[in-house]
Amino acid sequence: MRIDLLDNLISDVSGRFGLTNDKARQLVGVLIALIFDEKRGGFAGFVRLFEQKGLGRLIQSWVGTGPNESISAAQVDHIFGAPLIGAIAGKLGAPVSATAGAIGGLLPNLINELTEGGKEPTGIPETLKSWVAGIADWLGDLGRFGWGALAASAAAVGGAVAGGARAVGHAADATVDAAAYAAKKTGSGLGKILPWLLLGALLIAAFLLFKGCKKDEAVVAAPGTDSSVSSTAPIAAPAAQANPRFSFENVDGKASVSGQVASDAEKTKLLDAIKATFGADNVNGDISVDAATAPAGWMDKLIALLPDLKASGVKLGFDGDKIAIDTSALPEAERFALSQKLRSGFGGFEISGLWDKAMAALSSLKAGFSADDLIKALNLSGINFDTGSATITRDSYETLAKAAEAIKAAPAGTRIEVGGHTDNTGDAAANLQLSLDRANAVTAKLVELGVPGEQLLGKGYGQDKPVADNASEEGKAQNRRMEFTVLK
Repeated sequence: MRIDLLDNLISDVSGRFGLTNDKARQLVGVLIALIFDEKRGGFAGFVRLFEQKGLGRLIQSWVGTGPNESISAAQVDHIFGAPLIGAIAGKLGAPVSATAGAIGGLLPNLINELTEGGKEPTGIPETLKSWVAGIADWLGDLGRFGWGALAASAAAVGGAVAGGARAVGHAADATVDAAAYAAKKTGSGLGKILPWLLLGALLIAAFLLFKGCKKDEAVVAAPGTDSSVSSTAPIAAPAAQANPRFSFENVDGKASVSGQVASDAEKTKLLDAIKATFGADNVNGDISVDAATAPAGWMDKLIALLPDLKASGVKLGFDGDKIAIDTSALPEAERFALSQKLRSGFGGFEISGLWDKAMAALSSLKAGFSADDLIKALNLSGINFDTGSATITRDSYETLAKAAEAIKAAPAGTRIEVGGHTDNTGDAAANLQLSLDRANAVTAKLVELGVPGEQLLGKGYGQDKPVADNASEEGKAQNRRMEFTVLK
């Protein structure tokens, strides 16, 4: 693979998506590891993943001579999943939208270069192994998103490079020492040039070993140590942090709590807020402290929500960035209101148990429902996206799962258009593209949830079909919507 072409691609993508060249280079290393992930069957498995996601024709357009059809940010999210994209963005210190866009900018040309002449590669090219090794220190964390061989492959590449360096270094030391000793003993002409002959042979061996690989760092012996002996201490992996947890139940106006946080300060802050809201005599249970627990990033938002948890029967639980709520004991209007407040305050969290008009309508569909009944229920759905992007927020996942379940039970032959609409903020052409990307993101998610792809069509309408006045923020919010219709 030509590194000069790859460098040009990195410069182009860096400029388009606001990344530094170093970050784009790291992203290439991640993509190489994903493409050749052994757990998923290597390169052939990567191609199968696209086929399974209904994007087989897209990846085939990148193989060999092209024509390299573009892949949208929504399709990137569909292939890899929002949690993995978010984790990569976090590692790079880049916005999720920029990360997804950069992946879309890199993948077609990267696959094209890897399959020069239409031939599928069987493993990571030698010239790219150091790119994977360069991000081995944080790549392993991404294995928790289902790409299980990432850590192992990165560690293997990095270990091979480091191990080879040590082996050559020790061999060179030993050979020079031995040859010098031989020269001293013999005093002959051959003896005098023998060290240089042997050293030259070793240099050739070193060149062959490191061909295509970058030397990342040199190890210098500490003062007072024997330079001929390597005693590299293993670097301990960072200890995994437990999720902060919190469980709440309102029983006749009394708060029953439990959970685990990272510090006494967090515990005190949360318990004091609960006691201030419900009264010290109305709080039961305790919260444990464990320094190995991650910080509770939801703490302040939870404290702000406490006044809305005063209705008896409300149950709420946090486990890391996942939330579970049970409002089944409340009147329906109160369930709607509390679910909406939870979504508004915790948009980046995965929330289960939400109850809004769409969930109520979809849950009430009777056996034998019509396509029109389905569309009425679907159009009550509030599907949210990251600002200015086609990345679906995690609080929308449960709604889409319920929608997919209903669509799969629709009358035979039912085909549905998923229409994306925006408000009139910004450029009309950009809004049209954004609306299409969002519509495709929804269809991709529904396909991922089991809806046949041929049953759905994504279409973007931009700002051209408002249902409210764009002069107010409330009107703009109504115009930013997904609209479902039956295709005749």
